[in-house]
Amino acid sequence: MLPRSERALAWTIATVLGLVALALIGYVLIAGGLDDGDQLGTTQGFESGDRPARTFRTDQWPEYGYDGQRARANPALSLPPPYRRAWTLDLESLLEFPPVINDGRLFIGTNRRKAFAIDAASGEVVWRRRLTGRSASSPAIAGDMVIFTTINGYVETMAQKDSRVIWRRDVGTASESSPLVIGNRVYVGTLGGLILCMDVRTGRLIWTARATGEVKSSLTQFGPYVIAGDYGGRITAFSARTGRIRWRTTSPGRFISGPGAFYGNPAVAYGRIYASNVNGRVIALDGHTGEVAWVRVLGDWAYSSPAISDQTVYVGSYDHKLYALSAVTGGVRWTFDAGERISGSATVIGDLVWFSTLAKQPKDGRTFALDAKTGKRVFAFPDGRYTPATGITDLLVLTGVRTLYGMKPVR
Repeated sequence: MLPRSERALAWTIATVLGLVALALIGYVLIAGGLDDGDQLGTTQGFESGDRPARTFRTDQWPEYGYDGQRARANPALSLPPPYRRAWTLDLESLLEFPPVINDGRLFIGTNRRKAFAIDAASGEVVWRRRLTGRSASSPAIAGDMVIFTTINGYVETMAQKDSRVIWRRDVGTASESSPLVIGNRVYVGTLGGLILCMDVRTGRLIWTARATGEVKSSLTQFGPYVIAGDYGGRITAFSARTGRIRWRTTSPGRFISGPGAFYGNPAVAYGRIYASNVNGRVIALDGHTGEVAWVRVLGDWAYSSPAISDQTVYVGSYDHKLYALSAVTGGVRWTFDAGERISGSATVIGDLVWFSTLAKQPKDGRTFALDAKTGKRVFAFPDGRYTPATGITDLLVLTGVRTLYGMKPVR
């Protein structure tokens, strides 16, 4: 047996070594040591044929992200600089989401509980109506109607012509989800973690399903499925007809911090579902099975929804960079350092990708247009905060902090 002094020394050394080991384990966990990190993909399951150009209309922008696939791109719409500012409209309230456009009018909701219809040619207000709550989403076009969601937990449907309320439904909890219209149904998510399917003409509830956390993002269509990302860090495919779960995938993430949360909406293209996670991951899933096709880890949080065009995924991060990733593998094609955080989603119009910066002071926000292939800066504008650009033939609409701008290309 060791003398008492030597036993004490041995215990001291063992204790120190144990503490060092625990510290190393803690560092590994916090630093992401138990994290698969980037996972490059292959062509397996990749459907190279995208939607044919003839399906893209240039006289409307009917939903957030352009259409139900939320790919945030209209390659058929060419609106390059230089520009002439045709009109400016200050809506006197924060604009978290851009307008939708149909039949020569823009429709938008504001943080001051107001819905607007605006003449696209002149920028003049055609009508305004008070909403039941703040709007933190884009509306959606459904035939001759426009559908809004509100933070107070209502879905409100109005006539595009004169703002007459056609139906209003209390969904019981706040909604920041831009409506998804498929045929004669409309789908929204709620902060109560619900997915709701309603009759688009009457508001009658058809089915309700539950996600694994708050659903702040917009829902997306993949064939017969409605896709939802949630604050539980899962992406779920629900049957659009019945609401039954077809598959559910948990996001990759660090061991210690879990699967993160999906704030931005999933986007669909090439048989895959692309989504960005606040844990800094951009992931691609097989749309039919939910299997992970690839993972790309960015330098910081990723709140923005992906934009997808020409087999490229565009997504911004709080690390100040806009990333262009291969839609096939997740490999980095180029990055652009905007000098400030990027929270809102990018949008591709023609050959340009548009995005804005989330400056600490709103007045310092900027909007950029980059060459979509090279990442070279083509245009900059001294206003912007979230998702900046939509448009129709001969009119680019930029969304600033509280102001809309109608920009005409100078041919």
